[in-house]
Amino acid sequence: MSSDLRPVLMDMDGGIDDFMALALLLTIPHVEVIGVLVTPADCYLEPALSAARKLLAFMNRPGIPLARSRVRGQNAFPAIFRKDAFVVDLLPILNETEREGPALAQEEGPAFLIRRLRQALRPVTMLVTGPLTNLAQALDQDPGIEGQIEEVIWMGGALDVPGNVDPWMEPGHDGTAEWNAYWDPLAVQRVLTSTVPLRIFPLDVTERVPVTPGFLRCLARQRRYPLSDLAAQSYATVAWSRYCMWDVVTTVWLARPELFTFEETEIAVHTEGPGQGRIIRQPGGRRVWVAVDVEVEALYRFLLEAWAR
Repeated sequence: MSSDLRPVLMDMDGGIDDFMALALLLTIPHVEVIGVLVTPADCYLEPALSAARKLLAFMNRPGIPLARSRVRGQNAFPAIFRKDAFVVDLLPILNETEREGPALAQEEGPAFLIRRLRQALRPVTMLVTGPLTNLAQALDQDPGIEGQIEEVIWMGGALDVPGNVDPWMEPGHDGTAEWNAYWDPLAVQRVLTSTVPLRIFPLDVTERVPVTPGFLRCLARQRRYPLSDLAAQSYATVAWSRYCMWDVVTTVWLARPELFTFEETEIAVHTEGPGQGRIIRQPGGRRVWVAVDVEVEALYRFLLEAWAR
């Protein structure tokens, strides 16, 4: 590991946007990805692992350790969300090469995180684009890893906007929670009780950057670049709905932090009741950095430049 590179360990859960966040992460020159963990939250595990292997081969990064997790949250994602891993796994652009992706690591879930953190020569940035369950369990198993984590960057929560847990699909919920938090609210609470620095990208910011027809047309015009072609193929499958680049927006911070505005605030999480998974501002709660604004048009331009390769 070069001392000039920022070590990043990614925990993702296999949605289309997770894969594009990984593809973006691998283009950031000052970042060294030291591992990728796939969590069966917003995906079915096997197609998500297969797609991750193909993506790492596509990006010519077969040496990056890849691991599965079998953790379970309290509230399962709807099946209609989890199917997207099958779509990515079957994309033509990821299936036209014979290059080999990485073999799966022997360790799984929290054990994989613990080993990669312990082996790192400097504190690691954790990019979590799914639930916090693996990290929470790793902290329980080895509290000493707190000192090995530079910062946790998490796509999660909804503070001043409605959540994306639909009460029609989750009867009894009041719609205030975001899915990554709702999947395992107790994991959020566990991480909030740690001393690990936490930077949160809630729906307040990430839903300001949808996949628009205009953005898709821009990607289509630069499909001569394989990465733009991958992004265009991937996002075209979901652009009929209001699909946002939640995880990609979060990942952009590692490359272009100046595009974001943050607020330091104290938060807590509801672990039960109709607002289960809701993250709120609470005086005396855990102090974190929360993204509150982003330069949207500059972010779109950056993505087009980053994927023009």
